[in-house]
Amino acid sequence: MSKIKPWAWVVLAASFLALFFNSSLNYSAGVLHIALLERFPEEEVTTISWLGALFSSMFALAGWTGSILVSTFNARVCVMLSGLVTLIGFVLSSFVVNMKYLFITYSLIAGTGQAMCYSGTLITLGYYFKEKTGMASGIALSGCGLCTFVFPPLSQFLIETYGLDGAFLLLGALGFQASVCGALMRPTEYEIRTNRKLCCNKNSNSVSKPCNKPGKRNWRDKLKFLKSLPLFVFLISSVSFNMAQSTVYLFLPDYFVHLGSSPQEAAFAISLAGITGILSRVLVGFLVTLVDTALVYGSSFGIFGVITVFLKYMTTLGSKLTYTSLFGIYMGGCWALHYTLLVEIVGLYDVSTALGISMMVCGGGYLIGPPIAGTFV
Repeated sequence: MSKIKPWAWVVLAASFLALFFNSSLNYSAGVLHIALLERFPEEEVTTISWLGALFSSMFALAGWTGSILVSTFNARVCVMLSGLVTLIGFVLSSFVVNMKYLFITYSLIAGTGQAMCYSGTLITLGYYFKEKTGMASGIALSGCGLCTFVFPPLSQFLIETYGLDGAFLLLGALGFQASVCGALMRPTEYEIRTNRKLCCNKNSNSVSKPCNKPGKRNWRDKLKFLKSLPLFVFLISSVSFNMAQSTVYLFLPDYFVHLGSSPQEAAFAISLAGITGILSRVLVGFLVTLVDTALVYGSSFGIFGVITVFLKYMTTLGSKLTYTSLFGIYMGGCWALHYTLLVEIVGLYDVSTALGISMMVCGGGYLIGPPIAGTFV
């Protein structure tokens, strides 16, 4: 077993903070949605809803941008650029007077910054914690769970104090902190080795001699892993998982109110899922050092699916809180295992490209889940 280098723990702390400040900004979408409705009363609610939905799902839909940056440069460059892109997106949003331009500045640009941060931090953790990826990603992703409580009230405070434009500026400044965290993510020997180009003869188009390290591969070679059946099954499960998760987050509070709960009780129930999700991310990360990762990942879906079958019988407040607690436990931990499973399926050499593709698939599931479920409600 390889020894974990001391600097790896600095990278883990930097990853936690980068995910906290940048990739968790989508938890502000609900509060910003209300402010946008007040700013643009002439716009249809559906249009503004798509604005927030696209921003919230871009962390996954645009995951491929982070993969390209990591493959071309390294994870440090990716994370540092993510803070800059997020800052630019939010700063431009503060000057927008036409709501339609927010689809570019807020949803696309700022959302892409989150995606770059998310992909870059997970990939660099895989490089530093090769044998304990689950543990490292679980600890780092608990920063996202922590923001379930931090960013909604913080965003509301910023809007009330500085207005929507001021809130955009300050949220962009928070997202920019990922650049500081990214500066601490030194490129590993593996990144330096795999990103070193072939030495070319200046006087000819042929390669005179190869470098003493492996060079870059073309995209056809990089995408050979897509023929893997385990990866195909994993992507199908990722789509289903995200369709279910986004549907629960959107419809569950209203469903609880329909069953007699107050809006405050429904909101607390969802917050409870955030608490248990934080614990799950950390505990599952340690659990997979003892138990097969695929077993933990698959059984979590199965157990929660069985519990959901009995949701209609959970009419008391205690049973509802129990359900959301279990939702956080079984669903929250799955995000900590997502990257770990990818490493096991495609290997460390192809994981940066595979992560971008899988995150895009996850984002698609997250985006289409609520509309599909809405046709049955």
